[in-house]
Amino acid sequence: MIVAGWPPDDPLPGDVILVHDNYGGVGPLAGIEAALRVVRSPVLFVFGGDMPWLSEELIRAQANEFLNNPPDILVARSGGLAEPLHSLYSRKIHPALVGHIEGGGSNAIIDFYKLADTRYFDLPLTREARKALTNINRPEDLLI
Repeated sequence: MIVAGWPPDDPLPGDVILVHDNYGGVGPLAGIEAALRVVRSPVLFVFGGDMPWLSEELIRAQANEFLNNPPDILVARSGGLAEPLHSLYSRKIHPALVGHIEGGGSNAIIDFYKLADTRYFDLPLTREARKALTNINRPEDLLI
């Protein structure tokens, strides 16, 4: 497991790899870049740390789709909306991502998608999928 964007003074389990952004002010795109820089597997599943209700079933289905016909990026989509932080990224996009960032490209992850073979994985419109994509940013977000 690779964690990006973790507060420096907060402890993590010993088997977790902590990466720091190599590019300041770029947001989640920098965290993805930092993780791709160190990942050893050919594919990285990226999710938001504020998504506590991930679904193993949905992740497995998305990973199987990726493995059956590998794109550079497989983005979860629900109701027509992309979720960049529930997506699979091929390690081979790392040089293009670095070029995008260093070239002053947009910080929006979805803007980078135009530079890669990006496909979408449509999640079912179920309560489980909606819950899996829920971000917890405020106490009222827990009331789903």
